[in-house]
Amino acid sequence: MLNLRQLEVLRAVMRLRTTIGAAAEIGMSQPAVSNAIKNMEAQLGFQLFDRVNNRLVPTEEALSLYHDAEPMFLMFQGIRQKATDLRHSRTGRLRVTTTAELSDSLLPLALHSFAAQHPRVDLSLETRSMIEMLDGLEAGITHIGLVMEPDTRPGIDARPLAQLEMVCLCPPESPLASLPFVTPQDLQTSRLIAPPPGTRVRALVQEAFRSAAQPFTPSIEVRFMNVGLRLVEQGLGVTIVDPLTARMGAADKVVARPFRPDVPISVYAVLPRDKPIPRLAASFLRHVREALQQAQPEPLYSLRA
Repeated sequence: MLNLRQLEVLRAVMRLRTTIGAAAEIGMSQPAVSNAIKNMEAQLGFQLFDRVNNRLVPTEEALSLYHDAEPMFLMFQGIRQKATDLRHSRTGRLRVTTTAELSDSLLPLALHSFAAQHPRVDLSLETRSMIEMLDGLEAGITHIGLVMEPDTRPGIDARPLAQLEMVCLCPPESPLASLPFVTPQDLQTSRLIAPPPGTRVRALVQEAFRSAAQPFTPSIEVRFMNVGLRLVEQGLGVTIVDPLTARMGAADKVVARPFRPDVPISVYAVLPRDKPIPRLAASFLRHVREALQQAQPEPLYSLRA
């Protein structure tokens, strides 16, 4: 039977796909990680990884083992974190998790004022996928999460903070930049950058095209809206993003225009259900709301007059 240290090694290699990266993350030497994998394979009686182009690709058996072990590992992390907090009497510690889009846009705005008001609070900031965020909340690893359009879970309380309207981003030289607003019909001759199938943002944008009776045919797919923004800055196409992401664009490289029909997207705070919100998390939430109010006035569409 595998012990917790072996599961920690397996988890690190599964996430990073190299023994060097895994060794750095868990504080072991690269040879020790390689030997640990070999010992696990000998103990289990089957191969865990195939080597493809200098990267370790998990076998189906490894994926199955990882899937079953991950909840237990998260629970152990929660217990270990709790013990550390109790040992050091860290009543002034806040653990925040966000998805990638908000970690670049909303989180810095909220933290600026929060840190000024709470200069001695220890902060732990993580950028995770939505599933990892919700798992961390349920395991007690994180206090509060910020996300757009969260998945629902029985043990998670999702609190709406703001509803935003998606905007179209294009290069300054694009004909779209001079329009008062952009429609799906206007985008038919443009190189469209969009999220991949199965994502909520993709579904929202695709529904807008469907309601306008226009085909939705992205040329480039990116998982995160901030990546789409950077591609627009390089002149690789146009994209539809939330206004928080739009604010991160360089004024001389990207123009934001209202998109019609409206595509609303909401920002949520996610917290463990049936648990009192920690004092610091409640304070942080107030700063998030203030940051959202500051981020929504008219300058969104004045990146280019």
